[in-house]
Amino acid sequence: MIHDLDSFMRRHEHLTGDLGMDTLHEEFHVLLQTLRAASSEQAADALLALITHTRDHFAHEDTQMIEGGYPIRDCHIQEHAEVLASLVEVHERLCQGDHRALPRLVHALEDWFPGHVQHLDSALAQWLVQRRHKAQPIMLRRHAATLGVARDMPISPQAAQTQSSCAHEVPLLAPRL
Repeated sequence: MIHDLDSFMRRHEHLTGDLGMDTLHEEFHVLLQTLRAASSEQAADALLALITHTRDHFAHEDTQMIEGGYPIRDCHIQEHAEVLASLVEVHERLCQGDHRALPRLVHALEDWFPGHVQHLDSALAQWLVQRRHKAQPIMLRRHAATLGVARDMPISPQAAQTQSSCAHEVPLLAPRL
């Protein structure tokens, strides 16, 4: 399913209840917008900025999951690695003058990101908040009545464990050479 990433962000559906994670998601969105708007001459630099941010973003989440003993970390970490590998591969192509994979990468990231945030990251955020504060995160959204309450509530780590497995396929963001 194709998502309108800009609408997703405007509706605050990227909010997980963890301020640090939410800030990283907002930064990711801004960098992705910059990449989408970049000229051919600016594309490699814009993608490199996104790679740098994403590498640090994923490393932060991965460290939290590993050090904290997050029970459903393996697939989440694997998905991070696959996305980062696709970003690096397309950057290498850009540096060689091949821009053909860039539009597909941008589209795939825009399609992938909302689901990743709503399923994997929201479950992680809930788990982190429970560990830190012994409480559930509460997320109030501006348009909750139109979005539907059930969609806005994070899933529990137990529910995520049954819904998230390595059996699901992460879309290949760029064709492998």
